[in-house]
Amino acid sequence: MHAHVHRGPLEPLLEGWARLHAGQPDATPFTSPGWAEAWWPHFATNAEPFLVVVREGDELIGLGALVRRRKGPLRILEPVGMEPGDYWDVLAAPARRADVGQAVGAELRRRCGEWDAWLLRCLPPGSPVEAAIDHAGLKVFALPPVTAPALVLPETFDAYLASLSSSHRQNLRRHLRRLDDGEVELREVTDSDALGPAIGRWHELRRRQWESAGREISSLHLAPHFTGFVLDCVQTLIPRGQALVWEFTRHGEVIGAYVNFVDPEAFYWYLGGFDPRHTKLGLGKIAIGHGIRTSIEAGRRRFDFGRGAEPYKYWYGAVDRPLATSVVGSGRTRSRAALLAAAVRARRAA
Repeated sequence: MHAHVHRGPLEPLLEGWARLHAGQPDATPFTSPGWAEAWWPHFATNAEPFLVVVREGDELIGLGALVRRRKGPLRILEPVGMEPGDYWDVLAAPARRADVGQAVGAELRRRCGEWDAWLLRCLPPGSPVEAAIDHAGLKVFALPPVTAPALVLPETFDAYLASLSSSHRQNLRRHLRRLDDGEVELREVTDSDALGPAIGRWHELRRRQWESAGREISSLHLAPHFTGFVLDCVQTLIPRGQALVWEFTRHGEVIGAYVNFVDPEAFYWYLGGFDPRHTKLGLGKIAIGHGIRTSIEAGRRRFDFGRGAEPYKYWYGAVDRPLATSVVGSGRTRSRAALLAAAVRARRAA
């Protein structure tokens, strides 16, 4: 087993990357090669590839996908796909995860003169990366974990409903009847030519929903490059069974649109919006309820609400999943300054 840093284009790695992703049951769409391909032209501006590749002979057996950016005097490593992904991790076959993690950590330690700080974000539970960093002797300033609420799905939707309070159970059933009885209709957008207009409607509905509520939407979500990324992402991931674009209609008019991600293990609730004139229909609740119900039918084990502790997620019975987040230092002078700055910012934010 040997590791090295790949500084060239993504294309030579994509086939092996896809194989690694498919072979790791808990790998998320946010670490897939399709997500990276869509992310790169929109979010890797002024960044250079710094992908830690682990091979056995000529075979790719592990990958830690990073980029390096200049931020003032510092050379910063960041995970590919963050922001706007919800998770990041190394990829490897389950039996090789710990070894690959240690190989990635050792290679970053060996190259400590080439970077100053690694912004390590949103490691899922069970990741080998934290242990690998410790094994490599890299310095770490741990930040508060990021919260990602999720449901562990039972075998049947009735069993899920039984886990809710009586009032929540009745409320969710009432909302789903609007879909089941045809008051609102759901169409899944899969045709490549139809996705551009659908993402345009999705973007506009999100903007109108937040504006009507008097809330400030993330400036990132209003940026043209974000909408371009989402379109490229669903164009790439829908044919691979890793993304869903849903539109809810009433009397033929699109009144809600949702973009979510899926794999055999989980449904990943992402972003959506609805026409504020139809707030009383509860389209968000219908979309979540339908996502939970169809995920159970598909045999998925988790409904993942993604990053953020918004109160509505707990209405459905979600339980927090802490995602490890830290600043890792290379041990050199500028690195020590970066860790000190992270500690100062953390104290001010506390």
